[in-house]
Amino acid sequence: MRVFTDKKTGETYVEIPTRAPTKMQVYARTLAFASNRTLKVMFNDAAKRFSQDKPWEHGLKWRTTKGLTVTMKDTVGQKEATGWMQVNMRFPVEMGNALERLAAEQNVSLSSVAYTLLYWWTWWVYPPASERMRREKFLMNTPKPIQDKPNLDLEDSGALT
Repeated sequence: MRVFTDKKTGETYVEIPTRAPTKMQVYARTLAFASNRTLKVMFNDAAKRFSQDKPWEHGLKWRTTKGLTVTMKDTVGQKEATGWMQVNMRFPVEMGNALERLAAEQNVSLSSVAYTLLYWWTWWVYPPASERMRREKFLMNTPKPIQDKPNLDLEDSGALT
């Protein structure tokens, strides 16, 4: 975690490096632009809500990052891009320290906390339209649970005796 001072505002920030799929980072930039915020402000808002909601206590698994390249099988020294990119998430010092404590408490890397936060924000809090449509279609095609029907057979219920 790198500490630096913002040249425009003079405020102190920390930078947490992580990796994320390129499409996810592009979508995060689009969300920030659409909501008229900078990435720094949006990441801070996401981290505040992440800390409040504690999605890891409700089933969200800690996500691990992938490398930028992977060595191809049966080759020597040939690498292939994974489709992931470096993402430097900037937070106020207090939030960075809180995320660092969370990483220590959960026994995961700070990079995994940052990636999980980004994943949660872009996939669960503000999912892309295509994902929302996929979820709606899935829910429409999921059979509803059969409810126990009341016993309307008067002979079996003892009402006629």
